[in-house]
Amino acid sequence: MLDIDRKGLPGVAIFSEEFRSGVEAWRDVHGFDANAVYVDHPIQPLTEAELHAHADGVFEEVMAAITA
Repeated sequence: MLDIDRKGLPGVAIFSEEFRSGVEAWRDVHGFDANAVYVDHPIQPLTEAELHAHADGVFEEVMAAITA
């Protein structure tokens, strides 16, 4: 994300909720307020259809973060 930001490109990271506190701690340490969108945890055992449903569920939030 830092490289993307340095290049002036819009970006957003997508994490599962399980990692929210770690992401926020990383932001604090690095002083970088990267755009992040969180999805329900866990992700690994999901079927392809369930993954598509996750993606559909956050699509508008991701697009809003990229275009903000």
